[in-house]
Amino acid sequence: MTNIDMIASTSWLSLMALIRSMVTFILILSIATVSQTPDQTGASNPGNVLIVVHAFSNSNTVRREVKPKPLSSSLFHKTRLVTKGVGYVERKTHTLHSRPADYIKLRQNTKDNPPTRPLEPPFPDGLNKGRIVTLPPSDHFLLDRKLSGNLLLPPRDILVWLPPDYDLYPNMSFPVLYCHDGQNAIQDSSSWTGSSWRLAGALTRLSERRLLTRTTETNSPPILVLIPSASDKVLFVPRRHLEYGDSSQTFAQAHADFVALTLKPLIDETFRTVREKEGTAVMGTSLGGQASLHLCLRHPDLFGAAVCMSPCFQTGVLASVATLAESVFDDKMIYMDNGGDDHEVKVPLVDVWDHATTEHWWNCGYWWLDSQLQPTIDAMKFALDARRVKYEYKKIAGGRHNERAWACRIHLPLLFLYGDRSEDENGDA
Repeated sequence: MTNIDMIASTSWLSLMALIRSMVTFILILSIATVSQTPDQTGASNPGNVLIVVHAFSNSNTVRREVKPKPLSSSLFHKTRLVTKGVGYVERKTHTLHSRPADYIKLRQNTKDNPPTRPLEPPFPDGLNKGRIVTLPPSDHFLLDRKLSGNLLLPPRDILVWLPPDYDLYPNMSFPVLYCHDGQNAIQDSSSWTGSSWRLAGALTRLSERRLLTRTTETNSPPILVLIPSASDKVLFVPRRHLEYGDSSQTFAQAHADFVALTLKPLIDETFRTVREKEGTAVMGTSLGGQASLHLCLRHPDLFGAAVCMSPCFQTGVLASVATLAESVFDDKMIYMDNGGDDHEVKVPLVDVWDHATTEHWWNCGYWWLDSQLQPTIDAMKFALDARRVKYEYKKIAGGRHNERAWACRIHLPLLFLYGDRSEDENGDA
């Protein structure tokens, strides 16, 4: 074969390859154009992908997955993506000519149709489609002047988080979870370490999976009453340490009586709540954990459960557990946990993720404290065991003493309070 023949053959092969590439490109472009469905604004969205948003501290990562096949050939639906604010995507589904059973199966989260967002931490920050109602001091401060303890408590706003179902189901009543250090509960921006417990986010994920079986008919999250701790000092002592202090102290007694006798009646009158003690729980971390157990034991007819995460127990509350009447512990649900060292795992000296926040990045909390709190927690377990009081305790080896560590296991006490005890509490649902 001559050089001219070889050049001609090579050119012909290159031309055929170019033609095949152009045909393939045109075919792909045609398929993509057909698969796009215009929305009401005239814009088009991909019809063959599902956009999944994972919410983290202050940013969202978007992942695209192949959209599952329809449940039935007679089921036709189109999806419209609406952007609300920065980085938030709401998925609205309009279903046409669908059978009711198929439609319900499509919309509900079941084992065959699981939620797309993961259950494990980190849970999303923020309100998670709920809304906040602010109760100013004029609504609750010194409502009962006979309660002399109110004079010891400076006025402050009380925030109430209402889950989305509160507005969707106007005839439904909701259990209530009172939260000490409420500024640290659901929003990173208001937490003193720049990380919150992500409480609303964890409840939302559990609700999506129908794991909140003991809240409402819709497995809705409960109402959250966020009680902020005081930030001032009394003779160089942080007022928070007094309000959440030992049960024998006047400040601590006044705080517990204010929550039980002034704030709870106001919440029950203002919102649709389950007023009985079975529907009323309290939770807190560190000293807030002690304050939660103190409140539950001081007013046993009003509060049925207490969550104490990394609790800082003192002698007074330990003595009360050992001496109170047995009737005080009837039907009580008590949860305790803590991190710290054990014989195999130690608390790390540095965790860079404690500082990966946009607010208060320098504050990593009392990260070493859980190991020092172990003796008093063991003493509380001994006291409860001696009184034959049922409780649940979890040891999270290596856990630090700050809001980010509590956010990593916040779903465990929530499942204890509102979940099915037969479910796997490790989060693998």
